[in-house]
Amino acid sequence: MLQERPNRWPSAWSMELFTGSARFTVHVRNVSETGLRFAGPRPPRVGAKVAFIAMGQKIQARVVRCEPTGGALEFRYPLTPAQLANLRQYRV
Repeated sequence: MLQERPNRWPSAWSMELFTGSARFTVHVRNVSETGLRFAGPRPPRVGAKVAFIAMGQKIQARVVRCEPTGGALEFRYPLTPAQLANLRQYRV
């Protein structure tokens, strides 16, 4: 049975991801209410817990994909409509 995936929206937002011991800057490539894909330094490993700040709130996530040029995150809780709209802003 196919499961419907939330809409993904393009973005070029730069933000800082942090783990318990490291911080690194990434560029969001696309975002949905349940996760995002980014370009930049790879996180430590699949399953690693990371967080970032969106609209003054800490968003918790886990790494679900690591690639040579970036990775993907799954949010612990879905984004609010306002947080999603904020991350969808296209910045060059």
